[in-house]
Amino acid sequence: MQFKAVIFDLGDTLILTDRWDYDKCLLRLLRSLRCDNTAVSIPFEEFKRVYFDVRSQMYQEYEASLKEVDFQVRVAETLKRLGCNVDHESPIVMHAVEAFINTFVEDIRMESYTPQLLKKLRAKYKLGLVSNFAYAPGFWRILRRFKLTRFFDAIVVSGELGLRKPHEKIFQEALDKLDANPEDAVFVGDSLKADVNGAKKLGLKTILVENVGVRKNPYAIAGELDPFPVEPDVKIPNLRCLPEALRAL
Repeated sequence: MQFKAVIFDLGDTLILTDRWDYDKCLLRLLRSLRCDNTAVSIPFEEFKRVYFDVRSQMYQEYEASLKEVDFQVRVAETLKRLGCNVDHESPIVMHAVEAFINTFVEDIRMESYTPQLLKKLRAKYKLGLVSNFAYAPGFWRILRRFKLTRFFDAIVVSGELGLRKPHEKIFQEALDKLDANPEDAVFVGDSLKADVNGAKKLGLKTILVENVGVRKNPYAIAGELDPFPVEPDVKIPNLRCLPEALRAL
C-alpha cells in the first residue's frame, strides 16, 4: 500500500532518553528555586518525594481527561504543598522550569543515522511529528538542538494544543496539517497506549518502535510504556528497520 504521510512520536522514538538523569534535573530546579529565595530549607529528598506525588496525581487526572497541563503548574503545585504559594506563571517558577528543561536537553540524544533516515523518507512522504510534551518551549528547544524542524511538514505538541495522546484530536491536527486522511498515514511511536492505541482509533496504520534497552529510567515512563491491549501493525527494534517496515505494510 502506498502511504502519503508518516507521523512520528518524539521521545524514545526519534530522541532517546536513556541517559536522562531525572535527579540532576530536579536538583537544578531546586537550586534555581533556592537562588530565588524559595524553598531554601527543603531537603532534596523531601522535595523529590512531594514532586513525584504531584506528578503521579496529575498523570492520573490526565488519564481521565487527556488534557495537557503545563509543566509550570506541576512545579507550582509542588511548592504549594510545601507551603510556598507561588503562581505558576511567576518568574520564580519559570526560572526553575528552564533549569530543569536545560538539563533534560543536555542529557537526551539522537542516533547518528536518524537525520539521514528522515531525509530519505521526506523525499517520498510528507512527515509529521506529534508529541506529548507539557512544556512547549522545551519541546521546540529539543527540535532546534537536533535540527529536526527542517524535516517535518506538520508539528503538533500537547503543550500547545492542550490535549495529550491518545486523544484523537492531536492526531487529527497533524493529519489536517499534512492534508492527509487516516488511511493515507502511518504513525511511528514507542508507546502502545499513547501512540498505537490513539492512532489506530483514528484509522492510521501503526509501527511500534520497541527500542529495547533504552528505557532505563523508571521516572521517565509515567505509565505510557505499560502493557496495553492493542497490537501495532508492525513492530521494529529501532528506527533503522523503518524503511523495510513501511514497505511491508
